Amino acid sequence: MVLAYILITTIGKKGPEIAAELTTIPEIDNIHTLYGEYDILARIKTSNMDKLREIMFNKISKIQNINKTTTLIVADQTRESDNIVKRIKNLF
Repeated sequence: MVLAYILITTIGKKGPEIAAELTTIPEIDNIHTLYGEYDILARIKTSNMDKLREIMFNKISKIQNINKTTTLIVADQTRESDNIVKRIKNLF
């Protein structure tokens, strides 16, 4: 599985409209509108890098009023619960 976060800047104040359009992409499971340098943060889960590339080039890049995207591909993920279990085990 490939997990990535996409930071999106929009043209004008189109964040909510673009966020709504992103909800039509099934691989995007979490969308946040933001204040600051970026307007939207979207989390995408795909089966492989080819699928991620396909979604980026054939779906996201075709959405009107997106100025720029920055894609952050997750290298490793540590769950919060894993950390708690490790801390408890270290106590004994």
